[in-house]
Amino acid sequence: MLITLQKTLDVEGITKGALAREAKVRPNFVYELCEGKTKRIDLDTLNKLIDTLNEMSGKEYDLSAVLEYKPE
Repeated sequence: MLITLQKTLDVEGITKGALAREAKVRPNFVYELCEGKTKRIDLDTLNKLIDTLNEMSGKEYDLSAVLEYKPE
């Protein structure tokens, strides 16, 4: 699993702190997710992040904005 959230944030010029604040999730969670340190992601939290990315960017992002599956 490849975490693509940081790349998406960079493209959109959105900070991790701003995303966390707007999505109403713990800032540490967003920082850990971007650094690849998160072992689990709650589906509700994932949905909040994607919805918030869409609102903040005015674009239609999907799961690939946060995660990408790469077979090991």
